[in-house]
Amino acid sequence: MAQSSQTTNNDATRPEPTDELRITVLDASNLPQISLSHEGSKAFVTLRVLDQTWGTDVAKRSKNPRWEKEFDLRIKLKVRRGLGFEQLVGAAEVRFEELREKQRQAQDEDSGYVAFDLQMDSSSKPQPSISIRVHRGLTASRPILETAQANLSSARDNIHEMRMRPTLSAVPMGASDAGSSGQDVVKAVASAKEVKAFYETTLASVEGFMKMVDAIADVHPYANAAWTALSAGYKIALAQKDRDDAMSELLESMSTALNLVCRFDKSAWHEDDKDVILQVAKKTNECALFIQDYTRTKSFALRAAKGILSNSGDEIARFKRDFDTLRRNLDAGATISITEGLSEVNDSLYGVEESVKRIEQNVDRAAQTAIIDKLPYADGATWDPEQVCLSDTREALLEDIWQWIKRSDASDGAKIFCLTGVAGSGKSAIAHTVARRCHEEGLLASSFFFSRDVAERNNPRKLLSTMARDLARDPRIREQISLAIESDQSLATAPLSRQFGPLIREPCVRYASSTPLVAVIDGLDEGYSVDLLKLLRDGIPKLPQSFRLFITSREMESIEIYLSKSAHVHLRTIDLGAGTNLRDIRTYTQRGCRSIAEMHHLEESWPGAELSDKLFDMTGGLFQWASVVLQALKLSYDPAVELVTLLAGLRTGLSAEAKMDEIYSKVLRACDWDNLGFKRDYDLVMGAILAAKSPLSVSALHALHPGIPNISKLLFRLGALLTGWRYPNQPVRILHLSLRDFLTARTPNNAPFYICEKDHSQRLGLLTLASLNENLKHNTPGADYLESDSPGIPTISKDQISEELWYACEFWTAHVLELEAPAPTELAELLRTFISARLISWMEVCTSVDTFKGFQQIRVYIQSNFPEDTSLMNDEFKSRLGNALDDISDRLSYMDRREEALLAVQEAVVLRRQLAKDRPVTFNSDLAFSLHDLSNRLSDLGQREEALAAIREAVALRQQLAKDRPVTFNSDLAISLLGLSNRLSDLGQREDALAATRESSVLYRQLAKDRPAAFSLNLARSLHGLSIQLSYLGQQEDALAAIREAVALYRQLANNRQAVSNPDLASSLNNLAYRLSDLGQQEEALSAIREAVALYRQLVKDRPAAFNPVLATSLNNLSLRLSDLGQLEEALAAIREAVALRRQLANDRPAAFNHDLAGSLYNLSIYLSALDHREEALAAAKEAVALYRPLANDIPAVFKSQLVDSLWQLSIALRNLGHEKEAVAAKKESDMLDSPQVPGA
Repeated sequence: MAQSSQTTNNDATRPEPTDELRITVLDASNLPQISLSHEGSKAFVTLRVLDQTWGTDVAKRSKNPRWEKEFDLRIKLKVRRGLGFEQLVGAAEVRFEELREKQRQAQDEDSGYVAFDLQMDSSSKPQPSISIRVHRGLTASRPILETAQANLSSARDNIHEMRMRPTLSAVPMGASDAGSSGQDVVKAVASAKEVKAFYETTLASVEGFMKMVDAIADVHPYANAAWTALSAGYKIALAQKDRDDAMSELLESMSTALNLVCRFDKSAWHEDDKDVILQVAKKTNECALFIQDYTRTKSFALRAAKGILSNSGDEIARFKRDFDTLRRNLDAGATISITEGLSEVNDSLYGVEESVKRIEQNVDRAAQTAIIDKLPYADGATWDPEQVCLSDTREALLEDIWQWIKRSDASDGAKIFCLTGVAGSGKSAIAHTVARRCHEEGLLASSFFFSRDVAERNNPRKLLSTMARDLARDPRIREQISLAIESDQSLATAPLSRQFGPLIREPCVRYASSTPLVAVIDGLDEGYSVDLLKLLRDGIPKLPQSFRLFITSREMESIEIYLSKSAHVHLRTIDLGAGTNLRDIRTYTQRGCRSIAEMHHLEESWPGAELSDKLFDMTGGLFQWASVVLQALKLSYDPAVELVTLLAGLRTGLSAEAKMDEIYSKVLRACDWDNLGFKRDYDLVMGAILAAKSPLSVSALHALHPGIPNISKLLFRLGALLTGWRYPNQPVRILHLSLRDFLTARTPNNAPFYICEKDHSQRLGLLTLASLNENLKHNTPGADYLESDSPGIPTISKDQISEELWYACEFWTAHVLELEAPAPTELAELLRTFISARLISWMEVCTSVDTFKGFQQIRVYIQSNFPEDTSLMNDEFKSRLGNALDDISDRLSYMDRREEALLAVQEAVVLRRQLAKDRPVTFNSDLAFSLHDLSNRLSDLGQREEALAAIREAVALRQQLAKDRPVTFNSDLAISLLGLSNRLSDLGQREDALAATRESSVLYRQLAKDRPAAFSLNLARSLHGLSIQLSYLGQQEDALAAIREAVALYRQLANNRQAVSNPDLASSLNNLAYRLSDLGQQEEALSAIREAVALYRQLVKDRPAAFNPVLATSLNNLSLRLSDLGQLEEALAAIREAVALRRQLANDRPAAFNHDLAGSLYNLSIYLSALDHREEALAAAKEAVALYRPLANDIPAVFKSQLVDSLWQLSIALRNLGHEKEAVAAKKESDMLDSPQVPGA
C-alpha cells in the first residue's frame, strides 16, 4: 500500500491515506453490432493508468456482456471489442478523486461497495455503458508505527531467506568440480543477455574457471566478451559476504531501536517527542525498504555484482550508526534528528540498477562486435587526413559536392555523385577531403579507397563487408548485422549480390537516418567489377533517400555503359583548364615552395616570380605533376638547383599522360645509373614493389631480399616517387598509379629504370615458395589441426604470422602460375620440397587465417610444365591430399562455411577420379567416400539434382565393393543408401527413396547386431529416415514404430555421449511428434516436440549457424501440435518465430531455404485467419504462393501439392476480407492444379 508523504505533528499514529482501489467491472450494456455475421460481439474491458494496464477476459457474444472481474488499481477506463483485431467501442475517463469519493461513501455507509454506471463516449446510439463497483478498501489503514513494525518483520524474513541461500565457498572447489563448472559456463554464456545467469553459474567455482578461462574464450566468443565483467565479480565476492553479515547486524540494531520507540510512544505527550517518534518510525520504514531491495536479489553472486557499482556497504554502515545512536539517545531521554531521506536511498538503488544495465549493454556490445569482426575489413581503405586538399583549394568543387550531399528532394532512393578525371587530376585528394568533412559533420557512413597495388583493395570483394563494419557503429545496425552473420557465417565471404541485402540494404532501410549518410569510394577504376557496377546501378536506389554515395574514378567506358543513363547518378568531370582548377594549382605550388624554403632555410621569396610562374605553367593543371616536383625538391640537397634542373628542357602542349611521363623520367634520370650496385638493387626492389599482389613493408622487402645491404637507403633515393618508405613496418607504395604505367608500359625496354613486372612477379614466385619451405612449420599458428580430433577450424589472426610468411601463403600460387614454360629447374625442386613437407600445413594456415585455398590450379600447372617428372605428384601424394581435402571440407561444413566446403570436396573428387581411373581396385572406395561428401555439400546449398547424381555414383561404386567384400564395405553402402534416400525424397521420388532406406536399415540392423557399439547410431539414423519415407507413403503405423525405435536408441546413446547424440535425438523427437500426430496421439506429440525444441535451443546457443535451420523446423512442428490441441495463441507465437528464422535463412540462401519459408508462411496464414488477423493472414498467404510458384515449376512432384494448398488458403484469406473475385480466382487455380489432368498432379 502506497504511503503518503504528508505527516502532521499532532498525531504520530494517524492512518495515512491510500491511493489503492479495488474495483469490480460488472457488465456492459447497449454494445453496438459490429460484425455482419454475428449479432453480438466478443468484448472485453481494458483499464489503463499511466503505463499500467489491466483487462478482463473476453466475454461470450452478447450486446450486454458480463465479467464480474475485480482489480486493485489506479484507473482509466476503456472498452474494446475483442474479435481478432481490437476495435474501440467506446472510452471513458474518470478522475481519481471521484473514485476516492465513492470509496469514502462506502466507508461512511459501512457498505462493502458503491455501484454506478459509467457512460462511454461512442458514436453508436444508444450509448454503451459499463457498471462499476468501487469497494471500500482492501485493508484498514494502519498507524505509521504499526507499519514500521510490519516492515521490520518483513525485513527480518527477507534477510533470513537471503542467508539461507548458498554463498561463496570459503574453500576453492576441487579440480573436477572446476572443470565441470567451466563446461557449464561455456553453455551458460551462449548469449550476452544471460550475463546474470553467467554470474550465478560461475562464482561458486570461480577459481577453477579462472584457470581455464583462456580455453573457454577459444570455445565461444561470448565467453571472451563477458570475461572482464566476471573477473571483476570474483574480486569482490568475499567482500559481499561481509556486507551480508553487516546487514544482519543492522537488523538487530533496527529492531532494538524500534522496540524502544514503541514503548516510548505510550508516554510521548510533548509535540517535540511525537515528532522524534514519527521520524524514527519513518527511518525504520526507510531502512526496511532498503533491506527489501537489498535482499530482493536472492543470489549471492548477483548481490556481489551489484555491490561493485553501488555503495550498499556504506548504506548498511550508515543505517547501523543511525540506529545505534538512536538507541543510546532514547535511553538517555534525548531527541534525535535523522535527516537522510528516502529519496537518497531510492536514487542510489536506481543508480545500481542502471549500472547493472550498463554492464549488460557493454557485454552485449562486446559479443556483437566479436561476431561482426568475422567480416573481412580492408586494411588501409579508409580516408587519410594527410591526403586532403590544401586549404583554399578546390573550394568551388567541394562546395558543389557538399550542397549535393545536403540537398533533399522528393525522389525515392539513394543518390550517387561520380567525379571523373584523368590520372593526376587530384580526384583522390578531393575524396579524402569529402570524407574528412563528412566525418567532422557526423555524416560519414564509410569510406573505401581502391588501390591497384593492394590485393585486398584492387577488387571489390571486401567493399561491402568493410562498409557494413563501419555502419555497425550505430548500435541498432550493429545488432541487426550481428544477427545476420550469426545466422549465416558464410555472409562474410559471400558474393556482393548476397551481401548487399542483409549487410547494407536491410539495416539502412530499417534504421533510416533523418540526416544525410555518406559513403565515399575513391579509385573505382582500380578495383571495379561488372557485378559492382550493376549493384551501383540497381542496388543503390533501394537504399533510403538520405543515403549518398560519392565516387571518384578515371574516365572509362564501363561507367558510360552502366551508370551514365541512371537517373540517380550525377556525373561530373574535372576540367584541367578551368579557371578554378588553375587557381587551385597556383595556390598549391606556392604553398609547397614556401614550405620547402622554410625546411631548407631558403629566402622567403624563393623561388622568385619567374621560376614560380614557370613551375605553374608546366603543371598543365595536374596536381599529381606538381606533387612529384615538390616531393623531389623536399628530398633534394639543394632545392634551388634541383628546381632549375627539373624544369629545364620540359615541353609544353603535351597531353596529361605525356606530361606525367616526362616528369617521372626527369626525376629518375637524376639517379646514379652508372653505379651497378644501385642499378641492380633498384631493379630488384622497385620490381618487387610493382609486382607485389599487396604492398610490402620495408622489413618484408628486406626479408625477401637479404642480399641487399641497405634497402632503406635505396628507397630514400627514390622517395619522390614512393610513400611509406620512411617507416619499417608501413607498406611501401608508388606515389600514383600513372607511375606504374610509365615504368612498365611506356618506358623503352633499354631505359635503366624500365621494369618488367611479369619477370619480377615470376621471381617473387620463387622467393615466396622458398620462404614457405624455410619458415612454414608444424608449430606455425593455424597449422597441424587436421591431426586433432576436435571439430572445426581454429581462427588465427594475421598478426600471429610474420608479414612475409603470410604474403607467401596468400600469393605464392598467383606468382608461380605466371611462370611460363620452360619453367626453371629451380622451381621443380622448390615444389618437390613444398609438396612433400609443406602443402597440408599451407592449406591449414590459409583456411584458419582467411579462406580455403585449393591446389587444383597448381596441379594442372605441374602436369603441364613437368609432365615427365611423375615423382612430383605420385599416387601417394594425391591420396594424402585427397584425405586432407575431405577433412577440411567436413570442418568447413561444421563451421557453416558451405561454399568453401563445397570447393574443397570438389577438388578431392577430381583427384580421386584420376586415381580410380588408373587403379580402380585401390581407389574406388576413396572416390565413393568423396562423392558421398560431395552430395551432402551440394544438398546443403540447395543443388538437389547435382546432389542426387553424386550420391547415385557413390552408391553404384559401393554396391560393387560390397558385392566383392561385404564385411568391409556393407557399412559404407548402408550410409550411402541412406543418403540416396534423402536425395530422392528431396526430389519427390518417394517409392525409390523408401526402397533405398529399407535396404540401408536392413544392412545396419545386421551390423548393429554384430557390433552394437559401432553401429547403433547409424541404425538409429536409418530408422529415422525409414520412418519419414514410410510416412510419405501413408504407412503411418510402421512409421511410428520405426521412429520409436530410433528415439530409444538415441536416448541410450545420449546418456553415454550427450554432445554427439543430442542433435540426432532432437531430430528424431521432431519426427516422432509428426508420427504421433498422424495417428491422433496429440498430447504425446506435443510433449515430444517440446523436448525437441528445448534441445535445439540449447544447441543453437553454441552453434547458431548450424542449428538455426533445424530449430526453425522444430518450431514449425511445435506450432502444428499446439494448433491440434486448440492452443492457437501459443501456436501463433511459435510459427512467428519459425518464420523469422527461416526468412533470414532464405535471404542468405534462397535455393536452400525458400521452400521452408513458404511452408511456415502457409501455416502462419492459417493461424492468423483462425485468430481473425485477416490482413496479416492475407499477406502471409500471398508470400507463400509467390515462393511456391517457382518451386512447383521446377520440381512439381514435390511442390505442386503445396502450391495447391497455399492457393486454397489464399482464397480463404481473400474471402475473409471481402475480396470475392480474387478469392474465386485463387480457388479456381488451386482446383485446376489439383486436377489429375494437370501434369504432375
